[in-house]
Amino acid sequence: MSKIKSGFCRELNSDIITVMTFWRLGIILVVLVTMAGCSTRQLAARMAFPLVQGQYLALNEESDTVLARQAIPANLKMLEGMLKSDESNIPVLHNLAEGFCGFAFGFVEDEDPIRAASLYLRGRNYALRSLPAQPNGKDLVALDLEGYKSALRQMDSTHLPGLFWLSQCWAGWFMLNLDNPSALVDIPRIEILLLRTLELGDTFHYAGPHLLLGSFYGGRTKILGGNPVKSLAHFESNLKLTNSKYLLTQLLFARTYAIQTQDRKLFERLLNEALASPAEALPEQRLVNEIAKTKAKKLLESADDLF
Repeated sequence: MSKIKSGFCRELNSDIITVMTFWRLGIILVVLVTMAGCSTRQLAARMAFPLVQGQYLALNEESDTVLARQAIPANLKMLEGMLKSDESNIPVLHNLAEGFCGFAFGFVEDEDPIRAASLYLRGRNYALRSLPAQPNGKDLVALDLEGYKSALRQMDSTHLPGLFWLSQCWAGWFMLNLDNPSALVDIPRIEILLLRTLELGDTFHYAGPHLLLGSFYGGRTKILGGNPVKSLAHFESNLKLTNSKYLLTQLLFARTYAIQTQDRKLFERLLNEALASPAEALPEQRLVNEIAKTKAKKLLESADDLF
């Protein structure tokens, strides 16, 4: 009986090894077929991307905002260099869109809003490149309004990252250009885009669609299309979905809705909550939380000028 069992085990192991060998060969063939259409430079860029992505993730976890401010530009230029070799690399395009928007918001717009606006547009352009090409070679924002709506309806959750970073960069640029009449023309398109991202995934990037809509509706007077009721609802939804750990929400809630409604009590409560909350409560977004705390402190110090 033991010999029968031993022979059976040897045959079973042999079969397993054969199956695994064919499985590995299949994986190799798939990789080779996938890479067959890639140039040497494209292959090099794609093989290097995991290393660059690791740097990108490490920056998001950084607790020292000064160190991050110095490191981010080099990281962005490295990604742009990779894109020269692989122009249609969607993850790289997403990282560049997010990176330029984040750098503009975190380190530039308070000191140099004109430069920040150009960085937001740079990020917006990378986000646009990550989305499907439109008829006649036009990009999404160049379509007429009906064509724009139709194109957005045809996109699904696989396009959500590109749509989200497009909306964030575009909205960031818009909020720095509220005194520019030509920028006001973009309001309907930005709102349609934000609502589409909400439909596709309201929890994406720490309930980001809710955060953007809260800021979009809360950062303008009613004359310019602001809507305090909608703003409040979106900010409250974001806080609930993130368990109040994403401190950018408290900052933008105070900076937009609370100021527009002249609610000083809410303004101070939100900013003090951000300052009292541990930045490490969301370790994968430590840098954003540290930036939010720094901005919250400065904003709180200016309360007498705002109310």
